[in-house]
Amino acid sequence: MVLRLTIEAFCTSQETAQALRAAGAERQLAKSRLALLDGGLAAAIGHYADLPTPQVLVVEESDPALLRSRLDQLAEVCVAGTKVVVIGPVNDIRLYRELMAKGVADYLPAPVVPRQLADSLTGLFADPASAPRARVVACWGARGGTGSSTMAQNLAWAAARHLAEKVILIDLDIAFGTSILAFNLEAKQSVADALAHPERLDEVLMDRCMAEYDDHLQVLAAPGDGRSRVAMSSEAVEHLVELASRMAALVVLDVPHVWAEWSEGLLAAADEVVITAIPDFASLRDTKALLELLSPRRQGMAAPRLVLNRAENGRKAQLSSKDFADTLKVVPALTVPADPALFGEAATEARMLAEVSANHKIVQSLGQLAATLSGKAAPVGRKPKGLLDWLRR
Repeated sequence: MVLRLTIEAFCTSQETAQALRAAGAERQLAKSRLALLDGGLAAAIGHYADLPTPQVLVVEESDPALLRSRLDQLAEVCVAGTKVVVIGPVNDIRLYRELMAKGVADYLPAPVVPRQLADSLTGLFADPASAPRARVVACWGARGGTGSSTMAQNLAWAAARHLAEKVILIDLDIAFGTSILAFNLEAKQSVADALAHPERLDEVLMDRCMAEYDDHLQVLAAPGDGRSRVAMSSEAVEHLVELASRMAALVVLDVPHVWAEWSEGLLAAADEVVITAIPDFASLRDTKALLELLSPRRQGMAAPRLVLNRAENGRKAQLSSKDFADTLKVVPALTVPADPALFGEAATEARMLAEVSANHKIVQSLGQLAATLSGKAAPVGRKPKGLLDWLRR
């Protein structure tokens, strides 16, 4: 099993760092992201005081007298779900059992070797059910024509650059999806092919159906020919999304404005839901209805995020953004003013908004929302980059 993990390691010795680097090159971990930092357990405690912990955290401690107290401090800043592997100075079965009881995922006495580390890290996810899953973001338009597909495409693009990991965009609008046009793709196969025989769908077929936009973004495009028809059962679509979540760090779903059992199921189950609306009465009514429908089904999950698109508060035919938000009692995650020049140029040239104008205020706001939806900080060891920096690479 090839795992896609985010691993961050704090070492106190060069020997341990070299062993981890070699372990990261093993086949099972070749698609994982490994960040090596100095300072050991003490440095990790300070580092994660203000940052979220990764899927797997490896910490080394050379002082046996400080191991227990520092692990207690680390526990205070670790987010739920992080698996902690400790490399310590002594080989003691009693210490091992004590650390396991504290919730440590594994304890390895120093010195460690690459094969030992690789086996330990992959063993954390030996049960396929425990393998990490990507966050799923479902994008939905309150009505047709609100710009939800454009939001989904640009959020996926921006998230891929924020994470520097694979992001998959799935265009589920079989007949009229625009992903092929938006990214100027030549997709030989599509989401329709993937769903045509769901009983045969696996990671190999999924990968074959996707088109690569760049190093970090893959698109499972819709045919968009106005003719394609595929029977979309909830089970088939859920299986498709589940497979994608094993293959990437983030999955963005462009859910068409079609109310069906499968679309309702996706909106209820996604880690994040982004509703795109324009500030008019029809969008207000439909957004309110959707929020009321989803609220009981998303108890304990993130509340849907509202994007107000084409906000032109001076026009009498529209509600003001404030009136729209106040009526729903929802603070928009993003308010996008009308900018026909920016959006028109991006559509005409088949480029993302940031590729047209990286420093535009709308682009910067979209990038911030994408980072929030990803649920992860930028990779450790990489200085924060503006979207202009990515375009220069």
